[in-house]
Amino acid sequence: GEILERSSVTYLLTFRPDAIEYDGEFRDLKVKVYGAKGGRVSHREGYYAPRPYEAMHPLEKRLLASDAIAGATERDDLRIDILTAPFKASERLAYLPIIVEVNGFDLLTGQDSDQLPVEFYAYAYNEFGEMKDFFTQMVNLDLTKGREAFERTGLKYYGHLDLPPGEYLVRILVRNADSGRSGVGSVSVGVPEYDQAEPVLLPPFFVEDNRDWFLVRESSSSEIPKKVVYPFTVKGEPYIPAALPNLKERQEAQLCLVAYNLGEGNLRLDGSIVAQDGTVMEADVLALQERTITGIQGLDKLLATFKPNGLEPGEYTLQVALRNEASGAVETNSIPFTLGVSN
Repeated sequence: GEILERSSVTYLLTFRPDAIEYDGEFRDLKVKVYGAKGGRVSHREGYYAPRPYEAMHPLEKRLLASDAIAGATERDDLRIDILTAPFKASERLAYLPIIVEVNGFDLLTGQDSDQLPVEFYAYAYNEFGEMKDFFTQMVNLDLTKGREAFERTGLKYYGHLDLPPGEYLVRILVRNADSGRSGVGSVSVGVPEYDQAEPVLLPPFFVEDNRDWFLVRESSSSEIPKKVVYPFTVKGEPYIPAALPNLKERQEAQLCLVAYNLGEGNLRLDGSIVAQDGTVMEADVLALQERTITGIQGLDKLLATFKPNGLEPGEYTLQVALRNEASGAVETNSIPFTLGVSN
């Protein structure tokens, strides 16, 4: 009863200082109430100012990363673009490549040293909020001779997750370990029930024509060995897909479409372009070139071209529809892209 009486009237007050000194010192707070005779006021005595990122203990830095991922806190200090897709590894498991492109200019902002440490965190949560797989890695780059080139392009990272069928939210955090500048992004991905042999079309993969990325692949762990298979190949030749394709006007882009269980029969490929305002532009922009022989039952890899003719510079989404003319079944998927946009 005494507790209820003493807390019977509660006000939530917020305070935001005009200028913050990052010194970690304690700041006093005083609260005055006028016209409340006979009342007693209780409040917090003050707060600790934040400290500079570089002055934090390594454990504090890890906790900041955990908080950003667990709380799905969006951070855009760094521009990051993410590409992922579920490739069949077995009847009950998918191999999920994670390709992350990080803007080089953003990574180097405030970075005086040519030694650049970059942290990658990736976590996959199912629909119940359970973490089903993850990876973390620190990448140390020496930019003594390539700083200007790195600033124009950036870092492209390749990792992977192993997931059973289900719906997932994959959260990615990339952080400059020196400055603390971070980028956080989330992508939704569905892993199909491969043992049911239902048709599946993965997102269209743009064959990367930018060879200036600083490429880094995941490191293998001797403690937890994983069989890593590079899935981006056509006729045995590897290629690098773009997380966010940046096309030029009148450029003919090469696409690879990966599908499962399409069945026999001729395939028809249709595409449409969606602008940022939701406007759908139906156009003859896709041309199917070849249905390759993979040698794996149920797996199809198709080559196509994409011509974004008549578009103004900007950000768009390419929607792809693949129809089996014999069965009438249609599988769809999409990927964002930019046209005529500088980094």
